[in-house]
Amino acid sequence: MARARTVLIAGAGIGGLSAAIALARAGFRPLVLERARELAEIGAGIQLTPNASRALDKLGVLAAMKKRAVMARRVIVGCGRSGSTLAESSLDDAETRFGAPWLVTLRADLQRVLLEAAQDIVDIEFIHGAEVTDFAAHTRGTTALVTRNGRSEEEFGIALIGADGLWSKMRARLHGEAAPIFHDLVAWRALVPARDLPPVFSQPVTRLWLGPKAHLVHYPVKGGEQINVVAIFRDNWRAESWSEPATISEMPKLFARWSHMPRDLLAAAKSFQRWALADREPLKQWGEGRVTLLGDAAHPMLPTLAQGAGAAFEDAVAIARHLAHRDDPADAFRAYEAEREPRTTKMQRGARFNARIYHAGGPLRWARDLKLRWDGERLIDRNAWIYRYRPS
Repeated sequence: MARARTVLIAGAGIGGLSAAIALARAGFRPLVLERARELAEIGAGIQLTPNASRALDKLGVLAAMKKRAVMARRVIVGCGRSGSTLAESSLDDAETRFGAPWLVTLRADLQRVLLEAAQDIVDIEFIHGAEVTDFAAHTRGTTALVTRNGRSEEEFGIALIGADGLWSKMRARLHGEAAPIFHDLVAWRALVPARDLPPVFSQPVTRLWLGPKAHLVHYPVKGGEQINVVAIFRDNWRAESWSEPATISEMPKLFARWSHMPRDLLAAAKSFQRWALADREPLKQWGEGRVTLLGDAAHPMLPTLAQGAGAAFEDAVAIARHLAHRDDPADAFRAYEAEREPRTTKMQRGARFNARIYHAGGPLRWARDLKLRWDGERLIDRNAWIYRYRPS
């Protein structure tokens, strides 16, 4: 028999942690099954746009997150080669316009805030070194088959949520084995001490540099003590790792002709970690019965819209609401999917569009730059549909 009010969650990444917090606050007892024996901290930076920070507020962790984050004040888009500004938009009134702040931080700090919040809730239980490999649904619940210490075990709950990321075994079980879609893009990320750079880099600004076949994003983190930098460019290198080490000598020479500001930032980086960018085609229905997916397991997207984490937070808030308001978890999961799928599909497609536009060359690049210069102040307004989203 399923344990009363226990919801199984496969994965303790930011999506799984967010779901656990949301469900516990809604009166459930989340059991989080994580294949890693301990959670590794990933040093990549992350932007928490107003929709993401609003969802964090719903989870009760925004105040803690603000203490570890930098509040962004401007977004500036520049031409990588000439160094000229293409567009600039203020974020000073983001909290007034969208009802929540625009924050930049480290993913490790975000993960720490979520983990600390989850550990403070007595109803949340964690089992590490436990990978969900299969499941069976019953009339009163779901049995998850778990591999732990080389042995197969079973865990029981009223429902099961797959939050196990891009390479999700839960998604494969539900929808068949299929490799993620690689886009011949690779992201290199690094953290550079602010003391090694001119003061302009420490300003609370998100800067985006565009160039043919490449773009670069950077912003301050850790109270301005470090600068997070991510360079994305064309490359057919592929691996499952999120943290493959790399050095500046391995980077293509395409940045050599860029202007001094992005070039100096890359040169100041001592080392990089890289990952191959991939997503998947949108699904119309994510789960079946008392099983569903959340975050990257459901709708992995390229980072070019800065919405992967935000979408997972929104999922977590929505799934807890639907489970709390319906007696049948299967009905709750289908309602959750119906609510979330149109929005996340639009995000996935928007991220792909941005990847093409950011790396444009020739006439398309010229048209893009002209449009940015013409109405650069409306830069944020183009994605207001994302930032204004308010979870119920």
